[in-house]
Amino acid sequence: MIPYKIVGTSRYRPYVAFFVTVANVAAFAYILVYAFLGGLSLEKVYSLYALDICAVREQALLETLIDGARSIFLHMSFLHLTSNIIIFYVFGARIEEHLGHLRFLAFYLIVGFGGHLGHILFDGGQCSEPLYVIGSSGAISGTIGAFLFLFPTARIKSKIVILNVFKYDVNVPAWVYLIYWFVIQFFYQVGSVAPRINVHWGHVGGFITGLALIFLVSLFIAPPRIPRG
Repeated sequence: MIPYKIVGTSRYRPYVAFFVTVANVAAFAYILVYAFLGGLSLEKVYSLYALDICAVREQALLETLIDGARSIFLHMSFLHLTSNIIIFYVFGARIEEHLGHLRFLAFYLIVGFGGHLGHILFDGGQCSEPLYVIGSSGAISGTIGAFLFLFPTARIKSKIVILNVFKYDVNVPAWVYLIYWFVIQFFYQVGSVAPRINVHWGHVGGFITGLALIFLVSLFIAPPRIPRG
């Protein structure tokens, strides 16, 4: 089930959502090329760039922030990347329309770190070896949480493809994608190119952060008015 559009038209151009999507693809390509040209394993490359949640208590705050920001744009496999950017662009574009460009960029980074915090709080005690946080799953979960809070009755245009033979277009309620998102994340580690880590708490941390943040924003900051047509 592949989402591709929110039901209802909009003339808004989600520049930040587009930039973030391109940045995620570019980061994945860079990691692959860097590993190939340097003769390094992908696990080694990720250990150089990703946030190690077991090292957070020992390293400087600035280093943690830099590693954490990079981790939001890294992915473990092509399946991990594509599932994230498709869902992010569909849901993120409407959140960007609601918040505006700069607020949405800040929102994306904050909920991404909310996902990291979920890992640190619940996985950080399991430190017999480094545990690297890789992926924008926390940020995506936060975006979905915000979308469900703002647009719980929205319907999502989706395509169901079976063996590239049977193709169906359906309109799916937004809440279905909460279930869909959490389910597919337990499958993207098949064929993973990165150190494996329990992704569950990153999703929970990002989702809760997204809900809390959009609730606060909705109370105190009026969203920009965007013409529709």
